[in-house]
Amino acid sequence: CDGQVLQTAINEVPDFGSKLMDARTVAFISLVWAENVRSYTSRSFDRPVWHNFLGNKNMQKAIIMAQLCLYAAVLVPFFSTDILQLRGINIGLSGWLLALT
Repeated sequence: CDGQVLQTAINEVPDFGSKLMDARTVAFISLVWAENVRSYTSRSFDRPVWHNFLGNKNMQKAIIMAQLCLYAAVLVPFFSTDILQLRGINIGLSGWLLALT
């Protein structure tokens, strides 16, 4: 928020609402991707993540469904902007890459 720390100063930043929606969108994308990665890494306590990586077909379906729901939630115009207050298209490539890192 342009280097501001206090909430009252943040509220006065020009275009505060859209910047908040962008930050919320990047955080949401990052959260869903992190949960999908966590689901792979927490499958076993004693075997590496690459052991039988694609062995559980139901988990693969769940991960694909979670990704599809993420993209629908972030990219479907009315649902994304008015209901969830996310802006997946407006964050651009830099926002998507930031969410990935």
